[in-house]
Amino acid sequence: MKRVVAALAAGALSLSGAALVGMGTASADSTTTTTAAPTTTTTLGPPIQGTANVPVYMNVDTVVGGGGTGILKAPVGCAMTNEFYVGQTVVFRMSGVNVATGGTPLTPNNVISANVVIPGISTPFPMNYGNHGTVAFWTYGWNTASYPTLGVVNFKIVVTTKAVPAVTKLHRVKVGKRYVMRRYIVKPAVPGKSYTFTQAGTATPSQLTLNAIPAA
Repeated sequence: MKRVVAALAAGALSLSGAALVGMGTASADSTTTTTAAPTTTTTLGPPIQGTANVPVYMNVDTVVGGGGTGILKAPVGCAMTNEFYVGQTVVFRMSGVNVATGGTPLTPNNVISANVVIPGISTPFPMNYGNHGTVAFWTYGWNTASYPTLGVVNFKIVVTTKAVPAVTKLHRVKVGKRYVMRRYIVKPAVPGKSYTFTQAGTATPSQLTLNAIPAA
């Protein structure tokens, strides 16, 4: 670390010295022209979660499942990656919150179903909610041994939330010469809906990819 800092300091002094030499040799009749650095404009794409209000937020990643031998054996259990060999198990992990209900965590209490959808496989795979370490989240382990297609696997995760009824409260209101009880909505009802996570639009190296086992 000390050598790196010393090199940076020496470089700074060298640049300062060069600037001083230039100023000392310039004559009174000379003209100095300064050229502005070219400007670049980057056109930003839309946010990955879309441009509309997001009622549900999902955090998704993939890790290598246990099992397998030789090259199929994961060097470290639950190693986070998006590159897999045919025959390895892809473990999909998901956690999230329902923003529409005030940021409630996605658990079986407010989720009807959470499914992994794989291209070419007609039946979705149901995710399970359970403990992993000292915390809980949604997972599903997909064995890729029989999957026929190599390359990017454009999976989706579809979460269907439960409907939340409105919260109401009774108030005593005077109407004319008498009082009546009327019910008012404190929190509006939130309908149950399906929400989808997709990796579409991300750079190819960031997408789930299935590779052939290298030849021996």
